[in-house]
Amino acid sequence: MNIPSTLAPVVDYLRRHVSQELVSNERLIVLLCATGILVLLSSIYGFWSLTTQMSGQLTASKAGLARLQAEVTGDAWPKRVETTQVLKSELSVRLWDAATPGLAEAGFETWLRTRFSKYGGVPQQIQITRSPAAGRDGQTTPTLADLQRMTAKVIGPFDQTVIVQILADIAEADKLIVVDRVIVRAGLNSRIEMDISTFIRTGESNVGAKAKP
Repeated sequence: MNIPSTLAPVVDYLRRHVSQELVSNERLIVLLCATGILVLLSSIYGFWSLTTQMSGQLTASKAGLARLQAEVTGDAWPKRVETTQVLKSELSVRLWDAATPGLAEAGFETWLRTRFSKYGGVPQQIQITRSPAAGRDGQTTPTLADLQRMTAKVIGPFDQTVIVQILADIAEADKLIVVDRVIVRAGLNSRIEMDISTFIRTGESNVGAKAKP
């Protein structure tokens, strides 16, 4: 069997260092040499692929770092901080103002009774409870740690005109007031049940404008 000239040095090496029984099978020698070459080529290709992939990742990382540096050194972040502070101030003003939680509850109840009285309604019961403020997922985050949700359960006779006027006042209030639930019970003595909530800050005393009477 004629051995390719490219494999001749390898075959010569095997004949000098490997047993004569093995080198006598020239077909096996060629097969071993070809296998070695394939392994070598595969290793080279794998190394090249890994190098190309790492080079691409490095390029992407450099581009991301350049964008981040541009944002940090630019004026975008100071503007965002300023906008956030303004928004925070606006939202803080809409929290229910009171020196203590007890005064907050009394003030909220007074505000609700004033609304009913203004339009000729008389609530039979107003029961106020407080609970930790929670996000949409129901969890209390660190940013909400010093806020409490103050909820008033209002029960009274159902009068459509009175309820519509009260809901309009709630929508236009300068404080953040939310109607959580409205239940109308029909019958001879029809009545309405409403859950109305607002928010107070417990971490510090709040002094500011009260809700419009």
